[in-house]
Amino acid sequence: MKIKAKMTMLALAAFLATGAVGCQSKTEQKADEVTDDYKDVEEAKAEGDSSEIREERQELEESRQDYREMAKDSTKRQD
Repeated sequence: MKIKAKMTMLALAAFLATGAVGCQSKTEQKADEVTDDYKDVEEAKAEGDSSEIREERQELEESRQDYREMAKDSTKRQD
């Protein structure tokens, strides 16, 4: 009986832990995308490829703009 209860609790804990990870808001996901794009720019700088740096900076700027718009929209909905 104890083993069955422990297994049930363990399964429930695993289910809840994976559910919490998957529930990021769209704004948080966009912020993660901006961070990833920033890292890509830094890697391109380290490689020294100027055309790749330009491309990565453009992607970063687009991600930042999307994030700003999304954050602005989310604050409007809360008002």
